[in-house]
Amino acid sequence: MTDTTAGNLGTGLRRPEGTASALTTLATMARRTALKLFRTPQILAISIVQSVIFLLMFRYVIGGAIGVPGTSYVDFLIPGFVFSGLLFTAGGSAVAIAEEAVAGLNDRLRSLPIGDVATLAGRAFADAALMWVVGLVTLAVGFAVGFGLGGSIAELALALGLLAVYAFAFAWVFMWLGLVSGSSQAAQGLSILAVPFSFLSSAFVPIDSMPEVLQVFAEHQPLTFMIDTGRALMLGETTAIGLEHSLGYYLIGSLIWSAAMIAVFAPLAVRAYRKD
Repeated sequence: MTDTTAGNLGTGLRRPEGTASALTTLATMARRTALKLFRTPQILAISIVQSVIFLLMFRYVIGGAIGVPGTSYVDFLIPGFVFSGLLFTAGGSAVAIAEEAVAGLNDRLRSLPIGDVATLAGRAFADAALMWVVGLVTLAVGFAVGFGLGGSIAELALALGLLAVYAFAFAWVFMWLGLVSGSSQAAQGLSILAVPFSFLSSAFVPIDSMPEVLQVFAEHQPLTFMIDTGRALMLGETTAIGLEHSLGYYLIGSLIWSAAMIAVFAPLAVRAYRKD
């Protein structure tokens, strides 16, 4: 970690001696986490294999019994899988964070002259990159099993850009879960929360097919906004694929949810990191 020396900032204030800049800390922590992933490729491989297996099961085993209005089930399924897969990949990140905390990594990091927020932000960027890569591979497998892109290349690029934003928001949520869990086993248990959120959304079946009491939750939870935004961008006009609202409605809703998740869980994660 590169230390900076004390110096006058020109406003009468002095940077704390020996404190690395936030940008340096963020970049270093992101690089460290990314290198760990490269050196332990099984983490990335497990996330990808898990996502692909579930995708193939829904495509060829369950999908034949599910009908959706306005499009084929494979076209409905793939965007839902790409975006809901964020939660499952983030669950693995929560376990890794819990393991590092138990191993004493956080104690060593806090002994260094680096900022806590930048330390966790660097980790969040690296975890978001992992989720984005898994989503990209899932999309590639989707094309291989028959997914047809209805939107333009520019709309697909926008969907992938939004996927990175959503991944960064979920990274903070699962980082907090990993820090408060106390152990990797507990973190694994808390990560099961991804299952109801994924299935109580528009990821795998139309929300209209659910009981009314569940529809209220499914329609308004963050994952549904994110999935429907990506689905509208990848498949084209929202009305043509059975969505009730415009692309702008889902886009704005998903960005508001992303900002809210970061605003709530980033401070909680920093607080948990300092108390660890």
